[in-house]
Amino acid sequence: MDKRLFFFCFGISTIMIWPWLPGWDWWLPLACLGWLCWRPRPAVACLLFGLVWALCYSHWQLSWLQAPELFQRSQLIAGTVDSVQHREGGASRLIVSLKSLNGQALSPRPRVLLSWYGADEAPAAGDNIQSISRLQPPHGLHNPGSFNSARWLLGQGITARGYLTGTLEHQVATPSHRTRLVRHIEAMTADLPARRWLLALSVGDRSGLDQADWDMLRGLGVSHLFAISGLHIGLVAGLGLLAGRLSGSRLLAAILAGTLALGYAWLAGFSVPTQRALLMLLLWLGLYCRGRFWSGRRLLLLTMTLLLAAMPWLALDLGFWLSVLAVAALLVSAGWLAGRSLWRLQLGLSLLLLPLIMLLFGGISWASLPVNMLLIPLFSLLLIPLLLLACLLLLPVPGLAMLVLLGLNALFEPLMAALHRLNDSLSPWQSLSALAQGGWLLLWLLMLSALLPRSRQVMTLGLYLLLLSLLPPASRPHWEVRILDVGQGLSVLVTQGRRALLYDTGNRFDSGFNMADGVILPLLTRLGIDELDYLVVSHDDRDHSGNRDYLAATLPVQHRRGTWPDGQHCRAGQVETWGDLTLRVLWPVTPSGHRNNDSCVLHIGDGRLSLLLTGDIEALAERGLLASGRPVAAQLLLSPHHGSRSSSTEAFNRAVAPDWVVHTAGFANRWGFPSPEVVARFEQMGVSQLITGEHGMVHLVAEGKRWRLVDAGRPGPWYHRLGAWLNGTKPLE
Repeated sequence: MDKRLFFFCFGISTIMIWPWLPGWDWWLPLACLGWLCWRPRPAVACLLFGLVWALCYSHWQLSWLQAPELFQRSQLIAGTVDSVQHREGGASRLIVSLKSLNGQALSPRPRVLLSWYGADEAPAAGDNIQSISRLQPPHGLHNPGSFNSARWLLGQGITARGYLTGTLEHQVATPSHRTRLVRHIEAMTADLPARRWLLALSVGDRSGLDQADWDMLRGLGVSHLFAISGLHIGLVAGLGLLAGRLSGSRLLAAILAGTLALGYAWLAGFSVPTQRALLMLLLWLGLYCRGRFWSGRRLLLLTMTLLLAAMPWLALDLGFWLSVLAVAALLVSAGWLAGRSLWRLQLGLSLLLLPLIMLLFGGISWASLPVNMLLIPLFSLLLIPLLLLACLLLLPVPGLAMLVLLGLNALFEPLMAALHRLNDSLSPWQSLSALAQGGWLLLWLLMLSALLPRSRQVMTLGLYLLLLSLLPPASRPHWEVRILDVGQGLSVLVTQGRRALLYDTGNRFDSGFNMADGVILPLLTRLGIDELDYLVVSHDDRDHSGNRDYLAATLPVQHRRGTWPDGQHCRAGQVETWGDLTLRVLWPVTPSGHRNNDSCVLHIGDGRLSLLLTGDIEALAERGLLASGRPVAAQLLLSPHHGSRSSSTEAFNRAVAPDWVVHTAGFANRWGFPSPEVVARFEQMGVSQLITGEHGMVHLVAEGKRWRLVDAGRPGPWYHRLGAWLNGTKPLE
């Protein structure tokens, strides 16, 4: 049974790596093949059935995206708000289950993520709304080390995104029992300094946590304590089981444990980690009542099978795998490592999850183990039981509940302040480059190999590979250019080994999201770059300069150029030598940086290859630049103003005569960049063109007198190329 469950889950999970989405008609031959394999090879049959179900489910969920002109114009949508996430700056994000599109009923009801920018208060969960929205397919920025939002969206069952500025019709829903209880808890904790922590632990609302809180939780490795999951559900069930056993009835104990766990999961909103923990617990309680015993492995496999069968796209949710693998690591620690005490279990859990944490978050926390050793007992034996007691007393005895909440506030406030001080003073989080991650992974495998038979030979091979990874590469590119995918904006990284120049910094949004934390810093960490030789800001537009001050405060910067209050302004004629490269400022003649035509135009070359960075200059500045007589020829050109029709005049294009042109335009941007006229001009010249919004980060390596493109097509699985799928093509590249 275990083997069949495993292969069914494995078949569904292959959806993570499909290079393209096969046609719906593939299900029949795959199902027939599975039926033929059932008797001789049941495990293979289960794998094929998992593939078939994932394929059918995907086409079922995505079928509505092929409605005519769905993404070409605004749509009239009507639906029910499933959840609301309030963000900094007044913006909110709504997850809406659509009932109809332009008056046509939808089945199944797709879930869409809508950003709310209206002046009025955003709709609440459960409300019915009707509005006009411009939708886009799931799409994410594609850069090494960046968060994969396309995969995350599908993992949440979200098949489109858009924005709202108001509603045509808004029907306020009658508050549910949970909503009323949550509002009651929010009102009672309104004046408590530790309110955000109490809400995170009681109702799963972590919207009150700011960036400093998240940095502390990551730095100390204790984020899991504030994500209601197996630890919390298991603790509640354990208390119920212990109380029920006092009656001497196994059935009563199981009912009480299940009721308390179900109530806590309901209060927390039935998130994916709580669903997994609750389902596994209920299966175990059912067996417990019947006096039967199943191994933890079988319970985990059956839980995974039920969850993935209900929603195969959970396989795309990294949070799902983190919770599943945490349980698996706990089972291994308790069995294989003979971990009977808390410190052994925690040590085994930390070691087994180390590669996953490192690969998902790009680093490790050396303080995670000792801090968890102190906090897990404190949360399990004191804080969570007191918080549950307060929730139980909230309606029948609100005065007593308030006393318990005041006591919790007195405990949480100094505790969290101490954790913040600890994180600030020790800085335990260590971000790792790709090379360092590979070294740590090899070291981890060596530690595990010591427990295997004939470990000496395995360890010898591992040590040899580890030493090879530490050696410098035999040959390194002379210099490289990475045009980052920062949506509608610009950021270019030029490197010589570990020396770096950054031209423009991408956007910074009122919601708090910014391209420095989301794209630039993760890439620099991955490359092992911890300082910038040059930070050049072309002009003041926020999609170019939004993270200027933040990056200067975060990283050491040797030279600041462009629109800086305390830096050197760009002025035509400036020439500097940077390693093997020459930096030439071609424009502007009179610096100001406040207009597109004042953008800093920078020419970078080594005498054989060159790059022209143009900012947002338009036709007027292009004519002035050509009239100045300064050489603008370059094999690689960033199209001025993201490919706007106001730029890239025919005379300028022919003067530059590039082999490659990169249009730094966001996916499905509202301005229609790059302009079809501009694209046509370069096509007539036979120039190779790339768009960051479609290709992702463009990485070019200098090889003699030509540029070599790394990753010719948008890399990654099928969900990175949904646009091509919607257009009727299924690319393999």
